[in-house]
Amino acid sequence: MEQQDRKNTTEYVIQSTREYLDSIFVEERLIDSGVPSLEMELFGETFSSPIMTPAFSHMKNCAPGQQDGMIEYSKAMKELNQVNWIGMGENDEFERVAQTGARTVKIVKPYADRAKIFDQIAFAEAHGALAVGIDIDHSFSNDGRYDVVVGEKMTGQSSQDIAELVRSTKLPFIVKGVLSVSDAEKCADCGVAGIVVSHHHGRMPYAIPPLMVLPDIAEAVGGSMKIFVDCCMDTGSDAFKALALGADAVCVGRAMMPALQQDGCKGVVDYVTKMNDELRMMMAFTGFRKTTEIEDSVLWMKS
Repeated sequence: MEQQDRKNTTEYVIQSTREYLDSIFVEERLIDSGVPSLEMELFGETFSSPIMTPAFSHMKNCAPGQQDGMIEYSKAMKELNQVNWIGMGENDEFERVAQTGARTVKIVKPYADRAKIFDQIAFAEAHGALAVGIDIDHSFSNDGRYDVVVGEKMTGQSSQDIAELVRSTKLPFIVKGVLSVSDAEKCADCGVAGIVVSHHHGRMPYAIPPLMVLPDIAEAVGGSMKIFVDCCMDTGSDAFKALALGADAVCVGRAMMPALQQDGCKGVVDYVTKMNDELRMMMAFTGFRKTTEIEDSVLWMKS
């Protein structure tokens, strides 16, 4: 019964997130518009679009006859010239991802074994990561104690801990799992280069939809770091709304899983290309020529 209640609560968070996204409407601005560019500058490099993959983990058995799912979607992002992310995994897995040529952000879990965090950050830096970071979503479990993920003990992260991780690498450092102005400001104080505004598929009951808190976070720290968003970023229209509310880029997650499982790299290329086309369409219909120009004056909330 308790497990079912938890499932229902998670489903409620996802449903609420989807409903909030769908409650945002967009006005047309067609006169003087033109075909937009989706190009994005990030950490000194140019990418084809602000739509990125999520930091998935544990995908070695993604689909019969395929390589590790992370390898498949990494190859797709290399082909598309878009930013790639991966999550929990050992160093040899990151090395295989790096060999695809995809520009990849490596997110490390908040291991209780702190030496492992430093080791994975150093390895990713040495093997060409675009950026590194830590996932604070998995610090705690459903019972409020420190989490255990695939047999690995996790722990909490203090501001001092995060600042130490930032200093440990020359790469941009990202904190994933920020869902408040308070945590965003603490990240800024620690010198973090970017945050992912996320509720990690509803890990906390009644978690606020990321786009609901995004404008306040962007106002508080948007000038000091990059802001990324995930959770229900399923379409180019979703991405457009997130960019309009203050995000620099978005991660498409579970929505691309069927395409990945069915067609591997090709499936992801096709799915993300469709998102790119829809984002470009939304920009053309609202008069924005560049992704950095998108702003919230075109958005209307359903009353």
